[in-house]
Amino acid sequence: MKKGPIVLGALVLLSIVASVASQDPGSESPIPSITNNGPRGLGALATWLKESGVQVIAHDAPLTQLPAETRVLVIAAPSGEEIREEEVQSLTHFVEGGGTLIYLMPRASPQPSINEWLWVHAGPVAPLVTEPGLEDVGGTTVQVTFAAGLLAGAKRLRLSADRMLAVSDEHAVPVTSDGAVWWMKRGEGEVWLAAGPDLAENARLELADNALFWSHLAGRGPVAFDEFHLHSGATVVPVNLLVTGLQLGFLAALFLWARATRLGPARDVPASWHRSSLEYVKAMASLTRNAGVEAELVVTLKAEFRKRLRDELGIPLEWSWEEADAELARRGVTDAGVLIGAANDGAFVSVSQALARIELR
Repeated sequence: MKKGPIVLGALVLLSIVASVASQDPGSESPIPSITNNGPRGLGALATWLKESGVQVIAHDAPLTQLPAETRVLVIAAPSGEEIREEEVQSLTHFVEGGGTLIYLMPRASPQPSINEWLWVHAGPVAPLVTEPGLEDVGGTTVQVTFAAGLLAGAKRLRLSADRMLAVSDEHAVPVTSDGAVWWMKRGEGEVWLAAGPDLAENARLELADNALFWSHLAGRGPVAFDEFHLHSGATVVPVNLLVTGLQLGFLAALFLWARATRLGPARDVPASWHRSSLEYVKAMASLTRNAGVEAELVVTLKAEFRKRLRDELGIPLEWSWEEADAELARRGVTDAGVLIGAANDGAFVSVSQALARIELR
């Protein structure tokens, strides 16, 4: 047995394994970006706000360049770029001028400038709370103690059983148990504080009253999500993927050169004769007519067509032909009476043609 194919196969497999091992799994990305639709992302929140009529802004620039129409700014656990002093000054003008800032403080990557401005620091670890029927491993439930503002009508929030935060500002008010969420007034605006992106991430958005918190933002105007500070300034070039691609291309070319079949001169294409499709159709029609099963075929054809209406347009089988005809006319698929005419017809060819025309519509 030749060892060449085995060696080539082993090299290809090794290249693929090395390439996969060097990549980060995109669906499990922990970055709380509105472009991330994984469990830890904020894609579901952004989509929901857009569908609610809220203008959502993906702000991928320093906070000194915040769009003028922004009324709400969400800074969700920034772990890439550091928020600078001049950006904090811009935030001060934004909040004191009447804007709403929602700052979800990162647990692993401190942001000293904004943390010092808001007098916020790491707090105690919340206890693990498991609720029956709730699939949220590693989560905790905190009680809302001040149901006002963005928490109006809320009773519970579902967060991660991790380190919460504490605020030293004397004007800051804890609005939940365990110091999970805080609120403070700054000038004409306000600041909402929480630890980590738990309150906004896709995996917990529909748990407890998390969605209610974000639904109150709809009436406050355009919402900007800070994307700039979620990634570092330098972009890492995936050189490993390029090298792996070149290796696979070289190995594929080498394998084809060594193992491909040598082709001789081209030969003429052999002539083939086939009977026409029309002749086949005529033969089938004659056979059906002689067998006397046209009535059964018509019944089956109509039944299958009603199933198509149910599966594709949601028209129940229990409806009468008159009700189905009226629904198709209401949706503009056909004119009134077209489906009734096909339903009352007993000829297989004419029924088939009529139903085919309706399907094309």
